[in-house]
Amino acid sequence: MTMAGMASRVQVMARFLSLCAFAFWQGGFVFYSGVVVPIGSDELGDTVQGFITRRVTHGLNLGGVCCLGLMLLDWCMSLRNCRFSFVLLGLWVVMGVGQAVLIAAHPWMDQLLDPETISILDRKAFRLRHQIYLWTSTVMWATSLVWVWYLASGTTVGQEKEMPRT
Repeated sequence: MTMAGMASRVQVMARFLSLCAFAFWQGGFVFYSGVVVPIGSDELGDTVQGFITRRVTHGLNLGGVCCLGLMLLDWCMSLRNCRFSFVLLGLWVVMGVGQAVLIAAHPWMDQLLDPETISILDRKAFRLRHQIYLWTSTVMWATSLVWVWYLASGTTVGQEKEMPRT
């Protein structure tokens, strides 16, 4: 196998892992927020569901960090040469900053929670912090859809240099 052939296979693997991580991260986010949270809130109440979500989002955030790492690897290996390279990098930066905000927001929100009594210590302050968290998550989700749209719209491993730049 030639070096070019080996490099192409590594690029395909990086893209595959990036897309698998993306499916786990964003699929988990959409399923959890669209299905689990409403059902949990109906069955357990908003506050109890919120305490469950508090723990689940640690896993989603870890998945996000892993996915963003793989997305950056994919960009470095092949996407930096595609016609959408700067758009994809810009989208990655938005998602990366958003992920950092979500991770930083956790302890900020946790200050207002009492896990022993499963209660919110200051509902008004918590609501504001939670809204920031939700809006950040929404922007990241929308940005991730744009990223996958660009990825699906003609950027294939091994053809990046052949595609005309616009």
